[in-house]
Amino acid sequence: MIHLIWSIINGIIVLYFSYLLIGFIIKGKKIFNPQFKTVSIFIMVIGIVQIISASNSEKNTNRISITEKYERKHNSEIKQVTLEDNWTFDINMLVIYSIEQDQYIPIESSSNLTGLVSGYVWEFTSINTNNLKVNGKAEFIATGILKWNLFGITLYKESKTFSGTIE
Repeated sequence: MIHLIWSIINGIIVLYFSYLLIGFIIKGKKIFNPQFKTVSIFIMVIGIVQIISASNSEKNTNRISITEKYERKHNSEIKQVTLEDNWTFDINMLVIYSIEQDQYIPIESSSNLTGLVSGYVWEFTSINTNNLKVNGKAEFIATGILKWNLFGITLYKESKTFSGTIE
């Protein structure tokens, strides 16, 4: 429930910023209500700075190479695991395996958020897994950081560790 409230707060701030920006273009300084002038100007400045800085930021691919310098000569298969299932979003992980005889060798992994992700950024940091036997299971431990953002500014970083089995 807290994730939904956080997303709604982020949505309201973005809508308020849009209202201020369009109102400033149309009406000028009259858009700023004297009661909320300081807050409105603060949101307007932060919003403009975030728009400018968004073009310069690096995008995290959330992709981790598990087996270095591995030559893919055989077929591969992708296994998906849902790490966390919330009302508003899910944290999913994909593991790419190379199929060799009776074993699946993990090559690469990636993770992402799906659903209503307004105000959140997922940073996949590590995975530890072993080979998967045919018709078997492999255990894994995955870690990452869930960043709680308000209008693009990280206010809180939540470290998350997941463990389970891949079938």
